[in-house]
Amino acid sequence: MSLITDSQLLVSAAYRHGVPIPIYDDGNGPIYIFRDSMGISGIVRAATWEDAYEICQDEFFPECGETVEELRKEYGFDRKHVKMIKPLDGGAVREDRISDYPLQPGQFVEWRTIETPCEDENGWIENELFQETYGFRPNGPNDRDVLKHGIYTKDFNGESLDLLSAEDCERLSIVLEITEDS
Repeated sequence: MSLITDSQLLVSAAYRHGVPIPIYDDGNGPIYIFRDSMGISGIVRAATWEDAYEICQDEFFPECGETVEELRKEYGFDRKHVKMIKPLDGGAVREDRISDYPLQPGQFVEWRTIETPCEDENGWIENELFQETYGFRPNGPNDRDVLKHGIYTKDFNGESLDLLSAEDCERLSIVLEITEDS
């Protein structure tokens, strides 16, 4: 059973003891709860899970505290993962080639990551380490962003976005204020 109908508005959310929980009402759909490793970060009403997640990226994820210049310096390199092998002719360990296949037992040595400076000024955006740690707000910087670059920090320790049920509200001591849309 849904906590809200399309003719209602989500006005506020708080814990029973009065501490408010950030909300965002996109006008229709079910209510979702967004949690990160620190607890509940927000409650969202949206038509789909995907819409709700985008709202979380825009509204609830913390802004990245580094400038674009700092990010470019930190992540401005290309990464390539290569297979290192022992050549059959006994030469030095090297990157594999198509002519090495099929590999013989014992030829594979290790996977190696090779990093080279990006030639593209914005190549840092494609860096897998940057993408693991940060993301871009779908609708650009929000009003609370200080650096105004629209980059948010991901939570390494986990995050979840789930439908919120009446049982969840009871278990987590969440009180929702819902009114009729006028």
